[in-house]
Amino acid sequence: MVLALVTAACSDAGGSDDDAASTTTSAPTADTVPSSSTTTEPALTGEPLVVAEQGVSSFPDPVDPAATLGGYGVILQNPNAEVMATGVRVVTRILDDAGTELLVDSALLNAVLPGQRMAVGRTLIEPIEGPTRLEVDVEVSAWLLPASTDGRLVAEGVVTEPEEAGGSITRFTVRSTWPGDEDGVDVTAVYRAADGRILGAESTSLAVVPVGEPTAGNIQLLSPIPDLVATEVFVGRGFAALTIG
Repeated sequence: MVLALVTAACSDAGGSDDDAASTTTSAPTADTVPSSSTTTEPALTGEPLVVAEQGVSSFPDPVDPAATLGGYGVILQNPNAEVMATGVRVVTRILDDAGTELLVDSALLNAVLPGQRMAVGRTLIEPIEGPTRLEVDVEVSAWLLPASTDGRLVAEGVVTEPEEAGGSITRFTVRSTWPGDEDGVDVTAVYRAADGRILGAESTSLAVVPVGEPTAGNIQLLSPIPDLVATEVFVGRGFAALTIG
């Protein structure tokens, strides 16, 4: 064993300069080092959605005057000029004068377009006694650039009228100038009194809104809303807003 080690040492010592040079490895340069890092676009951000208007009401049940019905509505405003709020979750707490929580309701909107408004709300069949104010929490899942900067979905021919069997119905058509057909389109009707107060709201969705073809829709109300004089219908985006903007 000792002899073998010595022999190997002598052999190394007797090697030529050329041999030494041939075994020298140069340090890799920046050009030869493979890069494992990747660059990603930062997530878009936007200013929070604003609660532009809100309202809550209560009134006697026309069928059972001892019971109380009511409703609430919340109108959201997107203050951003370019980015669209998607996956918008709205949690609304109905409170009385003392701050007691009477009811909690939640809604999910596909999107609120840049600079546009959208609404949530419903008419209440639960017995809500003395509602006076709302607390509204809004969460946005993501901010995206919309697929169109000038496409719109708007409601036309809005009418709310009583039905023979009781209750009321809101009828409307939606006209689209969006680049493509929209599936699962959000629609919310907001009901107002003569002084503009929001009395309640109710929502639905349209399965498909084709481009350039007015699409009829309706929202059924189980009970007429006293003092209702005006209906405003807000139209949002469809499912595509959540994925392709």
